[in-house]
Amino acid sequence: MKKRTLLVLFITAMTPLIFYIFLIFENNKSINEIHPKVISHSLDRSITWLIDNREKSLTQDSAILWWMIKRSSEITNDHRLLDIYNEYKNKYMANNLYNVWRKLFTPYGKTKINPDSLNHLPDYNLYFIYGLTCNTELGQLDIIQRQKNTNFCRDTHPISPACVTHQLMGLRFRQAQNCGDKKVMASQEKDLQRMIKRQLTWDPRLIDVYIQRVLMLVDTGRGDEVKNQWLQNILNMQSNEGGWGDFQSLLALSDTRHIGFYSRGIKFGKPTDTLHATAQGILLMSLLAQDTEDSEKSEEE
Repeated sequence: MKKRTLLVLFITAMTPLIFYIFLIFENNKSINEIHPKVISHSLDRSITWLIDNREKSLTQDSAILWWMIKRSSEITNDHRLLDIYNEYKNKYMANNLYNVWRKLFTPYGKTKINPDSLNHLPDYNLYFIYGLTCNTELGQLDIIQRQKNTNFCRDTHPISPACVTHQLMGLRFRQAQNCGDKKVMASQEKDLQRMIKRQLTWDPRLIDVYIQRVLMLVDTGRGDEVKNQWLQNILNMQSNEGGWGDFQSLLALSDTRHIGFYSRGIKFGKPTDTLHATAQGILLMSLLAQDTEDSEKSEEE
């Protein structure tokens, strides 16, 4: 009886480890390169999702997400993206001259910054705004100084899955504004890219941040280090409607109740497409489609 109990306990303890090893293997296995038509089809479906969910999406005043839609429209020259972006811009930005996020959409414009009025924002939003404006007063804040440190996420947000990608995004804004020593920033960019690659290797949860990690590698010139399986995983994540979400179902208990992964671990929920994940998916697919187009042009020349 005692041996049987010990055996049951051993199997119970080992099952999560075996499952994790299986997920790691599936996440990093070698597969053939994704065909460009698959990327183009995924992009078109994701844009269709955005248009189909236009009204709901436009209730979300998330500047970073709409900046991604704007960039996607510029990359693809897709009038559908441009139209919905312009609707967002007219609704939230046109008559709001003091919006701290205007710099995302009008890079050469001036934005007044009052650090005291930004205390309610998350750390990474403050870093984004600092990177966009290189505001001296904002740059003196302790939380900005700490985010300039490569080990910021390990020391301050060790369990935040998106911390490193957010830090890299803020750094990219700084680089665009020449806000810091170029060599130091270039070195830190490489360090953060390596961290993100490790996260993609060892964190196989197919959730929002998974897309964000691949997106940041591609967007910072490290698309060649993105495994084909990682791209395939993101394609597999895309719903039948064309969007992406932040919940990976592991077991369906009913139509509306699943158990699965989310950004903080495991929970009961239901796979649901979100603008947050889909905007990132649209930008990723736009960049990948552009890279393919550029490669084809180079081969023709």
